[in-house]
Amino acid sequence: MDFASNIEEAVREIFETMVGLDIHGLTEADPPQSSAASLTGMIGLAGELQATLLIHLPEPVAVAVTNAFLGLDLQAVDEDVKDAVGELANMVAGGIKFRCPEQGKEIELSIPSVVWGKGYSCEATGRFECTARTFGLEAGPLVVELQVRV
Repeated sequence: MDFASNIEEAVREIFETMVGLDIHGLTEADPPQSSAASLTGMIGLAGELQATLLIHLPEPVAVAVTNAFLGLDLQAVDEDVKDAVGELANMVAGGIKFRCPEQGKEIELSIPSVVWGKGYSCEATGRFECTARTFGLEAGPLVVELQVRV
């Protein structure tokens, strides 16, 4: 399955239609290893596809995306930002599920979780293959990765 294309299509669709932001600069990526404060929205996929979807956003990007998504004028991370990052993870995971037509009916999504801080990493347990892409927004980059159990 071409997870890279599924990620690209789902992210572009969500950001252009639901969030209302132009997204560009698509490249392959490694998961971020930054000491800067960031947020990561995570959601599990279970069933025919066992995976974890993660969306990593530096704090300023998370705030800018939340402002565009919810029509707010926030200056710092708060509960709205954390909720928005979790919902973005949920929407991207749903977009990937939708793009797995032969398996989509047999994939369940978990409740999203959000990690916020500095110098952390997130990875699935066991053996997995990671597909990650970096996207550019005016406010800065974000990384979306899909860790699929093998």
